[in-house]
Amino acid sequence: MEVTIGSFAKIVGTTVRTLRYYDKIGLLSPKKHNDHGNKVYTRKEWESYQQINIYKHLGLTLNDIKEQMTDHKMSNRELLRIQKTLIEEKQEQLHELKGVITRMERLYNFEDPSEGELDQFAFIMLDLFMREKKQMQAFEQHFNEDEQLMQHIKSYNKPETQDLMDQVTWELFQAIKDSIELNDATSKKKVHETLERMDSLFPDNEKFLFRVIDDDSFFEKHSSDFNNYFPEEIGNYMYKEMKAYYQEKQARATKSDQLDTKKDK
Repeated sequence: MEVTIGSFAKIVGTTVRTLRYYDKIGLLSPKKHNDHGNKVYTRKEWESYQQINIYKHLGLTLNDIKEQMTDHKMSNRELLRIQKTLIEEKQEQLHELKGVITRMERLYNFEDPSEGELDQFAFIMLDLFMREKKQMQAFEQHFNEDEQLMQHIKSYNKPETQDLMDQVTWELFQAIKDSIELNDATSKKKVHETLERMDSLFPDNEKFLFRVIDDDSFFEKHSSDFNNYFPEEIGNYMYKEMKAYYQEKQARATKSDQLDTKKDK
């Protein structure tokens, strides 16, 4: 077989442009020329093209294919083992990404939020979801000797817990947005009510939160995993109001303890 580039492209089911690019990068460069000085493709190039196609299907880049076909750095058996591992890792990543998308779809299906409102917080929620696995792994690694804390962490893996937390988190962002825009006592109260609802649904959250905050070594080691995306205005407001809420709550608890102590006397 000795054919020009156009005929060869038809035979192997590709384009002339692709073949010219392969020739340019030295991946598939015919050595023979016809009487007109044009490069011709032979059985040898046909076999090489089939190998390139197989390697592409296995997930190798063109540079990797060129190295493998030129230098044979590894056996095909070793190559298959490596590619299988890469594919399994990619499958896991896709599975996790699908889970993130599914959680966002469930948020869009809740009755209360409108799609336009949720769009404003989509990137915040997506970032929270995508960081969640690494954050949970960091918690489990750092606090593995605390059985009570470990049970609390593992409870977040339940789909029903995730759904509830996602919805309340969205409601918190909505309340914060309204409070920033309206800047009145009613909207600010709504933020605190939402935080209170979150506490009532997840009563161990406060203990967990303060345990983590008080552990400086934890954030020194895992700070990059908790560098969540928040627009500056929302992030600053959230920090301020959550701090105020928990300070008020702690003050109420202290006052209640003092009253109980007086009664006992």
